[in-house]
Amino acid sequence: MKRENLIMVIILGLCILSIVMGIYIIRERAVTGKVQILARKEGVAVVYIYGPLSISRQASGWARFLPGADSVTSDLRKIGKITAIKAVVLRINSPGGSIGAVQEIYEEVNRLKEKGKKIVVSMGDVGASGAYYIACAADKIVANPGTITGSIGVLMSLGNMEELFRKIGIRVEVIKRGKHKDIGSPSREMTPQEKELLQGLIDDAYDQFFQAVIKGRNLKKREAEKIAQGQVFTGRQARDLGLIDEIGNFQDAVRLAGKLAGIPGEPRIIELPKPFPRILGIFSSHFRKTTLQDLVKENSVRLEYILQ
Repeated sequence: MKRENLIMVIILGLCILSIVMGIYIIRERAVTGKVQILARKEGVAVVYIYGPLSISRQASGWARFLPGADSVTSDLRKIGKITAIKAVVLRINSPGGSIGAVQEIYEEVNRLKEKGKKIVVSMGDVGASGAYYIACAADKIVANPGTITGSIGVLMSLGNMEELFRKIGIRVEVIKRGKHKDIGSPSREMTPQEKELLQGLIDDAYDQFFQAVIKGRNLKKREAEKIAQGQVFTGRQARDLGLIDEIGNFQDAVRLAGKLAGIPGEPRIIELPKPFPRILGIFSSHFRKTTLQDLVKENSVRLEYILQ
């Protein structure tokens, strides 16, 4: 490429970037103004928790603006500062996700309740595993009759590619300090002691989930144990088991939130708009790892509250 053409490309790129950032700043100010206007009247805020949950897709670049637990907890903290918001509907359509992400959202929901906000969960297609963990912090849970929920359990998936590596001639040399530093490596079989160590992690994480269910749903331990073995339920089955409170749709959840908060009539919905939701959605697939990438990555050992 000629020098003149390269300069033109750089200038064009800078111009496009300037335009995008300008629109972003304008939109951010508009969002702030919109929230302030909406918040002048008492209402119900809506926070969307969609898809598999993680802290964030990436800490830098465009990916840090994509939806994740950091985005959700940020919205919850903003809502906590707006006195006109008397109740919050958590619109959940998620199979759960990483334990850290789930528990951070769960704690922020509890903090909102401490500030006097009423919390109602509205489940869509699915609100299972870690998503149900979050729901347990709410005052009430509403689901459709066919919503998939439950899946109270913990999962850790580890790949063993030792035979594959042997067949294609790949040898993995590990230099380590610490007997269990390469635990979960896909290049070898785990030892019985390593499996026992990981089972201990699973058991402890499960107990944390289990206690949240007992506390949030006011269930007896013996009752909870029967329905907390990883099985899933429809919304109607979950209601009969005490895992949710009511059968209904999103609007039913909004009305219930308004009623709990003492808002007369049809409650006003206050949403926190997001800048560039469509533009950022285009980039989301670029940052999403495949299952194979997770299996071969050495540091992919992680606990998950997720419905497979």
